[in-house]
Amino acid sequence: METIKLQSDWDSLALIELFCTEPQTVRAQDGYWCYEVTDTSDTTLKFGVNTITESIQIELKLAGESKAILSFELIESIEIIDYHQGKFSFIVPRDNQAIKTVINIELRPKIQVHCSTLSLSPQKN
Repeated sequence: METIKLQSDWDSLALIELFCTEPQTVRAQDGYWCYEVTDTSDTTLKFGVNTITESIQIELKLAGESKAILSFELIESIEIIDYHQGKFSFIVPRDNQAIKTVINIELRPKIQVHCSTLSLSPQKN
């Protein structure tokens, strides 16, 4: 697993390897990179990241039609799990450290986005 910190350790070459494509849009002076990939079922994932504001935007399209737009702020890092399958994740921070929201993305062979919010608190008996 490889960790890429958005503000202090940005690695654009690792993201090119992860997405298997050059970014669609680059505004390095603004800290913005946007990658777009489409799988064999015509599902498209547009992944925008701003390293200055530590924000991530995800748009999912089916046959060119937008189906979901997700925005996340205060993202410190991206965890690359598997370059071959394009698997990576990031954590959405919360004031309450007992609750954790994790976004898992897989690019190959089919685009998948999984979001989950879990309580890390022990259960009461």
